[in-house]
Amino acid sequence: MPWLKGRERRLLRTHEAPFKDAEHAVGRLVQHEGRLYRVTRWEELRPLPLERGGSLREWQVWGRPLSKDEMRDEVLGATERILEQDQEGGSGADG
Repeated sequence: MPWLKGRERRLLRTHEAPFKDAEHAVGRLVQHEGRLYRVTRWEELRPLPLERGGSLREWQVWGRPLSKDEMRDEVLGATERILEQDQEGGSGADG
């Protein structure tokens, strides 16, 4: 379905609060069903009532698929960071 390309998609539901889940923070990359997505937002859902009283909070994590250009930029950025780390490690051992 090409008309869906670039559109947001619900990636997962969680009981973990957004401020406790750095792995799925807005702007981060996550893999979902074999594709890479950029997390775009968190949506808080209605609390789930528990049988013994009280409730449980729940959120949905939304994201949009990465374009080929974004994927290339991410790979190049990661490569540069790795090379910088190697250079820093090499200069510390020599000096």
